[in-house]
Amino acid sequence: MQEADARSAGGKHQKKLSGGIIAAIVAGCLILAAVIGGGYALYGYDRAYPGVTVCGVDLSGMTYTQAGKVLETRFEELNSGCDLTVAINGTDYVITAKESGIFYDVQQTVSEAMEHGRTGSPFERIGAIIRTWRKGTEIEPVLTLNEESLKSRIADIAAAVASSVGQPTFNYANGVLVVDKGTSGYSIDPETMLAFIRQKLANGDYSPTEYAPDVTSPRKLTVEEITSAVERDVIQPTLDLEKDSTGGTIKSGQAGIALDTDALRSLLENDTRIITLKATVTEPDYTDEEYRALLFRDVLSKGTTSFDASNVGRTTNVLLATEACDGVILMPGDTFSYNDTVGPRTYERGFKDAIVYVGTTAEAGVGGGICQVSSTLYYAALRADLEIVERSAHSRTVSYVPLGEDATVAWGSKDFRFKNNTDFPLKVVATHTGSSLTIKLCGTQTVDGKEVKMDTNILSHKSFSVVYETDTTLPVGTTKVKSNGYSGYVTETYRVVYINGKEVSRTFENKSVYTKYDKVILENPAPVVNPQPVPDPDPVTPTDPTTPTDPTTPTDPTTPTDPTTPTDPTTPTDPATPTDPAVTTP
Repeated sequence: MQEADARSAGGKHQKKLSGGIIAAIVAGCLILAAVIGGGYALYGYDRAYPGVTVCGVDLSGMTYTQAGKVLETRFEELNSGCDLTVAINGTDYVITAKESGIFYDVQQTVSEAMEHGRTGSPFERIGAIIRTWRKGTEIEPVLTLNEESLKSRIADIAAAVASSVGQPTFNYANGVLVVDKGTSGYSIDPETMLAFIRQKLANGDYSPTEYAPDVTSPRKLTVEEITSAVERDVIQPTLDLEKDSTGGTIKSGQAGIALDTDALRSLLENDTRIITLKATVTEPDYTDEEYRALLFRDVLSKGTTSFDASNVGRTTNVLLATEACDGVILMPGDTFSYNDTVGPRTYERGFKDAIVYVGTTAEAGVGGGICQVSSTLYYAALRADLEIVERSAHSRTVSYVPLGEDATVAWGSKDFRFKNNTDFPLKVVATHTGSSLTIKLCGTQTVDGKEVKMDTNILSHKSFSVVYETDTTLPVGTTKVKSNGYSGYVTETYRVVYINGKEVSRTFENKSVYTKYDKVILENPAPVVNPQPVPDPDPVTPTDPTTPTDPTTPTDPTTPTDPTTPTDPTTPTDPATPTDPAVTTP
């Protein structure tokens, strides 16, 4: 039994040994087979590995030739859709496959597919093969691009797109402002666009696309720039005295233009290229023709005074001053200067000696008498309701204008000036006859029924006295007037304006102070045997003029006469008026 058991146990051992050998042999065979299979797969397999696809086409197990035939059919379809549409600034530009030389290369793509799993180390290759077998690998088709042809096409597109920037402009006409904000300039960088197209093609993306060119924007207009060029003040027609000092040439007026700046600013900020804005237009008050018809249409005032034509020196001076003032035109706001107008009183300019007031005396001096012209002008300026800028009263009364209406002048010290405070030009029209001068102030009366009168109040009055002085050089028993007497006055003058006979204003005009000067008579009396009372050589006592005289009514000999009524030299005068033919009032 033991022997039998021993034999039985030995048989089992032999069987176990035989089974192990067989398993080892099988394992060895499998390993060998794997090695042989792997080596074949790595080095002997000449087909596409399982799981390799191109554009969705499975090339697994295909030979180079088989894969080429399959892809050729597929690429024919793809190549027919290689036209690329690019939109630039709203315009479509098509880049065709033929123009750009774009096509899918079958042979290159097959080579890429067949190379998959056949590069790198054995382990890298085996890993790639296994991954492809399990998950698949999509091989990108090889796109062939003729870049020279594509560059040429892009250059054509760039030339078509290119445009210079259009700077903004604006124009005003007929009350409407039109603004063109300008246009942007566009350009394309060929290299940048080439890279963009190349990327699209490389991705196989042939869908329509947009391409943004480089943009150069126009400068922006400002409200200030436009308004400074378009807006303007209304200008009334006026005289062009620089071109024609006689007042015969009109400088045309112009309409005023104003823009709504808030509306303009809003329009400039919106996206509309062309904008319009209506301006506010203010026309001049008068057309050129209407203005011409108004010029110097009315005599605003007139003053006339008389002089002794037999006094040649004084008459010459009066006439020279009158002629200097004649034709002077003052624009609105201009100031008339008597001294500037008449100029220096010199012998070289034709002026002669005549009586002038110097302090307490009256003596001969060049230009004596021209104060009569300035006083006549003052008389007229008051009644034309003009603004008096400068005026001085004489030191003593004068006979040719009423109290408070004289104006003395002296070169270098005293001037008579008035301003044209009307809305129209003013012309001085000065004329003379043999023994009188007349000054008219011609302009445009804008108030119907207007009249200006002067109201003078005498605040005080001092009559002059007669003083005798002995002069032994005179023949015995004779007399001679050394200087005439002048009564003293202090007056206040008011300017009174009437409209259609109704007083509308009364304004203070001036206060005039006239100094009293006694009449001086030189005498060389004869010896008195039986003294008798000496009668007053001048029994006429000056009357107190309580009111200024009306220019149209003859005046009391003791009151200065109105310039419109010359004094009769045959009538005895007030002691305030010189009676010596050799001595005249300035």
